[in-house]
Amino acid sequence: MAQGSGSIQATMKAIKGKIDVKAAEQIEDKLKHVASYVVSVSPVDTGAYVESFSIGPANFGGGRSRKSEARSNGVKKGSGGANPESFRDTAREQLNSDIAGMDIPQMVESGNVKFTLRNRAPHAIDVENGESWTKDGYHVFAKTKRKFG
Repeated sequence: MAQGSGSIQATMKAIKGKIDVKAAEQIEDKLKHVASYVVSVSPVDTGAYVESFSIGPANFGGGRSRKSEARSNGVKKGSGGANPESFRDTAREQLNSDIAGMDIPQMVESGNVKFTLRNRAPHAIDVENGESWTKDGYHVFAKTKRKFG
């Protein structure tokens, strides 16, 4: 601390650093909560849809895309009694890996804290909106947006 002319001052850089670290931790926790939620409200038949989620910095390229046609042992489709929770566990692990791979502290420091949740399954629009189906969709993204806005 420096003194002079009857005033006292302190450098706030260390405090800002601590705030940034805490903010990054809270953002990471929130992203994990979003990931867990989106996986929990997703339907599971073959597991292709739920395993096609990716999360990354806003406008990141690519992402996972699984095809249900390529899977013979779905919960409803095949024999072997596939467990929906095993597909959800895989999806949750993949999303948590995506989150861990982002440099969230750097994003906080730069002030560019924006993320994209994406599902690139070929049938993602059908699952969301029920397009090409005789029933309504599951509205996974709409539910997630309502919950986390």
